[in-house]
Amino acid sequence: MAEAEPLLLRVDQAGPRYNEALQTAVAACAADTAGQTCYICLEGAADEGLVRGCSCRGGNGFVHVSCLVRAAQVAVERGGGPGWRRWDTCGLCEQEYYGDVLCALGWACWKTYVGRPETDEIRELAMMQLGNGLHATGNDEDARSVREAELSMIRRLGAPEDDLLVAQTNLACTYQELGRLEEALNAFRDVYSRRLELNGEEHVETLRAANNYANSLNKLQHFEEAKLLLCKTMPVVRRVLGESNELTLKMRWLSAEALYRDPSATLDDLREAVTTLEEIERTARRVLGGAHPLTAATEARLQLARAVLRARERAAPGDVSSVCEGVAAMMTPGDA
Repeated sequence: MAEAEPLLLRVDQAGPRYNEALQTAVAACAADTAGQTCYICLEGAADEGLVRGCSCRGGNGFVHVSCLVRAAQVAVERGGGPGWRRWDTCGLCEQEYYGDVLCALGWACWKTYVGRPETDEIRELAMMQLGNGLHATGNDEDARSVREAELSMIRRLGAPEDDLLVAQTNLACTYQELGRLEEALNAFRDVYSRRLELNGEEHVETLRAANNYANSLNKLQHFEEAKLLLCKTMPVVRRVLGESNELTLKMRWLSAEALYRDPSATLDDLREAVTTLEEIERTARRVLGGAHPLTAATEARLQLARAVLRARERAAPGDVSSVCEGVAAMMTPGDA
């Protein structure tokens, strides 16, 4: 017998939750979308309102969520793996949506496919999409509920190992946001090890697994282990994906974090961290735009790294205790 799914996954919940997420996304984008038209239907805000949650610039990327939903449905009906990307990726700039827009699309995706049989692969993908959207807006208790249900379901159905690894990764990300750091670290370590065996070190999924593992090590302040991992994988991600790829930027970001958060860091380490974050911020702003979460996060970490460097430069030689206390005071709970 199939296990009961969480309340929020019930068919009768999909429509109301989508409507709530849509209104939230439109409200969050209102200042940016005023007076614009949808690039798909060429109509204005009308009753629904417009959004833009990607990396488009200028007059590009403004769109009705309903238009994105119809485009995604058509793409999936036409078949082929790339068609599914329309549920989370802009058709203009080819960057993934983020924040409230991704959450609205997650609920729209689940609303579209929730009626399919449990064994239907598209229904399972829709559940994953919903979990990603909830995670993107910090609704991690709901995301945990969805992702635990997804992992339990695909294990029961005997899904391929690749699907299991994706589901385990997503759930570990949610555990990490909920402060269950040791559970997350163990999962990320296992996934990275399996990806190396299954896909090899140059596969994009292996590189994503390395990024997640390094991030988890940093959060638990295992900085030396994180540095070793990043030293091994950074040349690979740069060679395979290029300097401007979002995953490359994230790995460089983690490398800088492992330097400036480490109490044993030298002045040269701190200066290297600041320089690296300055380079990442410029690239992220150019490639992803100023509103992208990675750009905003890099700016925040850059300010923190600069503050740590200034504190160390003013401290007496060998006195790092005050610097460490200052870092701890400036870190938000999710950074620890």
